Amino acid sequence: MVFREIKGVIKHSVIYGSGSILSKILAFALIPLYTHYLTPAEYGILELLELASYIIGLLLAMGLAQATTRFYFEYDDQNRRNQVIGVALICVWTASLITVFCLSIFSKQISLLVLKSADYSHLFRIVLFTLVFTLSNEICLNLILIQQKSVFYTSISLSRLLVALLLNIVFIVHFRMGIQGIIYSSLITSGGIGVFLLYRTVREVRLSFSFDIFIKMIKYSFPLIGSWLGMFVIHFGDRFLLQRLTSLTEVGIYSLAYKFGMVLNVLVLGPFMLIWSPKRFELAKQPNFNQMHNLMFTYLCFIQIFVGLGISILIKDVLKLVTTPQFYVAYKIVPLIVLSYIFWAGYSYLQFGVLLRNKTKFLALAVALGAFLNVFANLILIPKFRLWGAASATLISFLFLFVFIYFISQKLYYTPYQLSRLLKMLTAGLVLYLVASWINLTSIYVSLMVKFGITLCFPAILFLWRFFEPEELSRAKEIIMQAFSILTSYLGLKTRQKL
Repeated sequence: MVFREIKGVIKHSVIYGSGSILSKILAFALIPLYTHYLTPAEYGILELLELASYIIGLLLAMGLAQATTRFYFEYDDQNRRNQVIGVALICVWTASLITVFCLSIFSKQISLLVLKSADYSHLFRIVLFTLVFTLSNEICLNLILIQQKSVFYTSISLSRLLVALLLNIVFIVHFRMGIQGIIYSSLITSGGIGVFLLYRTVREVRLSFSFDIFIKMIKYSFPLIGSWLGMFVIHFGDRFLLQRLTSLTEVGIYSLAYKFGMVLNVLVLGPFMLIWSPKRFELAKQPNFNQMHNLMFTYLCFIQIFVGLGISILIKDVLKLVTTPQFYVAYKIVPLIVLSYIFWAGYSYLQFGVLLRNKTKFLALAVALGAFLNVFANLILIPKFRLWGAASATLISFLFLFVFIYFISQKLYYTPYQLSRLLKMLTAGLVLYLVASWINLTSIYVSLMVKFGITLCFPAILFLWRFFEPEELSRAKEIIMQAFSILTSYLGLKTRQKL
């Protein structure tokens, strides 16, 4: 029963993950474009524009997307479920339209505050209006996630990225519009997808408003606003401090490194949590859920560390292939960011006990302390170590969040997590990373192949360390045999067709 449920979660996660991989490939296709047509300073300006939009979006979203997932399953009646979606959409549209209109009036002041120049005020206005569609899209996409329509969700995500890619190429390469072209591309893409999603959602749920559902969702989500603002500080506050304490050039280099470090989040944690976040509330009533919850954490950590090891080992050669020399130094801090996001995945998973008991105030407390620690560490470390200081502050903050939420969540919903297995995985990963860091080959392609081979040694080392349980090895053997059987049947069919 446990492995059957886990298999179902993995199935949808693979679909989301496949979409994320393709999305990341499309997104990475833009990196050579950006690094060839934008300077590190311009790249830093683009990053700060996006981050300013992000923090405003956090305030306007009011945590309603997560509240939608939490309360949708509170009701068995479909009409009440539809009202949950309706309340979220009405609130987001009302708040975002009013606020964005008011903020656009003060776009010059915002530009001065963020970038020390009013020259970018027109770009801030475009970014703000794009935000209206972005917030609406989040609610509509959340409904698709709740319905577990993973293929449809992935198709929309890929379509959005493909359109953005094409528009960016046209605006940046053909029209030479620079940053402005990227901003216009985002507006057109979000607006086009937004109209489609809103039409589909309204037709399906028939918008209606319920005051009692509104009160429940606000009470649940309000503490999350503070939590997410704190998370913004932890994730992205270092960019603003880097700008103030160093330069826009270092902001651009650090932002590129951070994008590669966050690949781990995009490829593994993001797709997994898309299906697991709503599913765990549904499964929590089952008697064997605690065992399932425990095993799922171990498997998540295994994949996170495995993929994170590959990113950390290969990043130096990858940057040489896709960027210009002025960005190469970014490879040095990517491993620290990757490690940070391994702990972030643990934090994201372990907070389930807090969410299940509706004790979201503990999330706000955890993140408030983490944000304070992050700002303090950045102020101390950036002036002395610059990029290294910012990355180290991120690692310190994420490690703190992981430890803090572990103890809080265990008190609310105890799970006997296999922390000794986590320690084995981290140790094996560190050893392989150190081995790979000593390799310095002149050929980039040979270096990539050798380092990729080192990465693949990770499960082999764990096997020799007796990491895997007998049942896990048995299940893995079954999966491999099934995959081999499907492959041979497919090849046999193709051969017969040719004959």
